[in-house]
Amino acid sequence: METREYPNFASAMRAALDWLAQNGVKVLDAPFRSKMGTYGMQSKDKRSYYRIEFDQRSGAHINVQAKGKKGPHFVFDGNESEVRSRWRQLFLWHPVFGKSGRG
Repeated sequence: METREYPNFASAMRAALDWLAQNGVKVLDAPFRSKMGTYGMQSKDKRSYYRIEFDQRSGAHINVQAKGKKGPHFVFDGNESEVRSRWRQLFLWHPVFGKSGRG
């Protein structure tokens, strides 16, 4: 698994979105909650996405996939609390998830 490291969330997100664009993804228009309980945005056909998550192996990072092609982990300096804060900021206000965060 390839990883790319960034000093903060904003830098990692910019790089992840750039990677998606370079791989032909123009629109991610549907927020989603993964089976693992993480959040992100995906294309309508569900073949392209980014997902913000935290795990013990990789720490805080963004996973990407473009039309079925998995990309690198965009690792940023942060902890589980910061990732959960990003979820609240970016996704948990959305009506798809409601106040419980489940969609």
